[in-house]
Amino acid sequence: MPDFRNELSGMAPDLFRIAIKRTGHYQDANDLVQQALLRAWEKQHLFKGGNQTAWVVRIMVNIFNDKYRKAKKQPEIPIEDEEFPIDLSPGTPPVDNGILTGIEIDDVNKELNKMGKKCKEILLLIAEENKYKEISEILDIPMGTVMNRLLRCRKQLSQALYGTSKYNEV
Repeated sequence: MPDFRNELSGMAPDLFRIAIKRTGHYQDANDLVQQALLRAWEKQHLFKGGNQTAWVVRIMVNIFNDKYRKAKKQPEIPIEDEEFPIDLSPGTPPVDNGILTGIEIDDVNKELNKMGKKCKEILLLIAEENKYKEISEILDIPMGTVMNRLLRCRKQLSQALYGTSKYNEV
């Protein structure tokens, strides 16, 4: 069996890429990756073989979901204008980041947040460039379910954003 420690340290960049998309903040993503790696190290005796990266991603997702549930119960603390240097006032032209055209990232995030947990989770995993097989292992569902759910969720998101879906023909 390859060295467990080397395997864990080698997957850190991939874990960070996933964590940054989930948390949206560099430091929070760093903390999440470190917690997941630590828990994987402590619980390595529970690893039954297979895709080690998927196992650690599942640990990281569980940690994130636990923190999200706890944070939901705590009241939000308002951010002072001085703490947020980006001008988000109405009329300020959006920054062109070349990612989306015709719709804003905020619109996508708003629609994703309206979707159910299963849809949001699978769309985020595919956006993180995971393969169907990896998603199947992370979510512990059959690959056919992954493909079916992904099609349904893409259609739902497209319908919400554009009022139509290119997936209607399928």
